[in-house]
Amino acid sequence: SEGAGGQEPAAADTPPPPPPLPSMPAGASAASPALQALLATNPGLLLSNPLLAVQMLNSGLLNGLSGLTGAAVPKAAVPELEARIDPDVQELCEHFNIEDRHLQRLNEIMKNRKDTFEGDMLKLWEKLEDAREPAGLLVVKMREMEEGTFIGKTKIDPQLAEMVKKYNLDSTAELRLSDILARFDPQKKSERYEELNKHLEVSNRPSAMVMMLLRKLSENQPLGRPGPPAPGSYLDRKQREQKEAAEKNKDRDRERRGGGDRDKDRDKEKDKDRDRDRDRKDRDRDRRSRSRSRRK
Repeated sequence: SEGAGGQEPAAADTPPPPPPLPSMPAGASAASPALQALLATNPGLLLSNPLLAVQMLNSGLLNGLSGLTGAAVPKAAVPELEARIDPDVQELCEHFNIEDRHLQRLNEIMKNRKDTFEGDMLKLWEKLEDAREPAGLLVVKMREMEEGTFIGKTKIDPQLAEMVKKYNLDSTAELRLSDILARFDPQKKSERYEELNKHLEVSNRPSAMVMMLLRKLSENQPLGRPGPPAPGSYLDRKQREQKEAAEKNKDRDRERRGGGDRDKDRDKEKDKDRDRDRDRKDRDRDRRSRSRSRRK
C-alpha cells in the first residue's frame, strides 16, 4: 500500500551509505578500492608483508588506514613493522635513495650474515659512495652475497699494512688490493705480495703501479719482470743511501789512516830528540874526560 503523499517506504534491506573517508595526510593519495577491500578482509596483511607497510608508511596511507579500510590497526603495528628493518640497512638505503623493494631484499639477506654484518655494511658504504648508480651496484652486491662471492671489509692484513706504509699507498690502492688479495689462500697471497713488492720498489708512483697491476692480480696472472729503478723510487733511494753511507765510511777510514801516520811521525820525532840528547850527553862526557887528563 502507498503511504501519505504517494511516497513508497524505504526498503528494509537497503544498506546504509558508507562512512565518509577521513582526510588524507599531505602528499598522500587515496588507497584504491581493491586495496581497501583486501586490507579490510585481512588486517594482518601488513604484519606479514613489511615491504607493503613501509611503502604505505612512506606514502602517508598508513596513518589513515583504519578509516580507509574500516579495520582496526593495532597501535603496536607500525613500531613492529619498522623494527623489522635493521637500522643500519635503513640508513644505507635512505642515504643512497634505494627503492623499498631493494631495501627489503637487502634486509632479508643481512639477517643471514650476522657474523660478517659489520664488515659487509662497511664494504657496501665504500662501494656505493664511489658508484655512479648506487642502486644498480647494490643489486650486483646482493647477488654476490646470495652466491657466496661477496667479501666484506676485513681487518687489514699485516703484510698489506706494511706495504702501505713502506710505499705510502693511497686509500684507493689499499682498498683494491685488500679486495683482490683476500681471495687467495695464505701461501698464494704471500707469493703475490713478494711479486708485487718487486714492482713497487722500482716505481716512483707506487699507487699508480698498483692500479695498473690490478687486472693481472685479479686474474691470477704473473706480473712479469720489473724494470730498472726509476728516479725517486724506493729502491733508488735505498741505493743512493747505501752509496752515501759507503762514501762516509771511506772518509772515516782515510781519517783513521791519516791519524795513524801522524802518530808515527810524532814517535819518530821523539826518537830523534832522544838520540840528539844522547849524543849531546856523550860529547859532554868526552870533553870532561879530556879536561881531567890535561890537568894531570
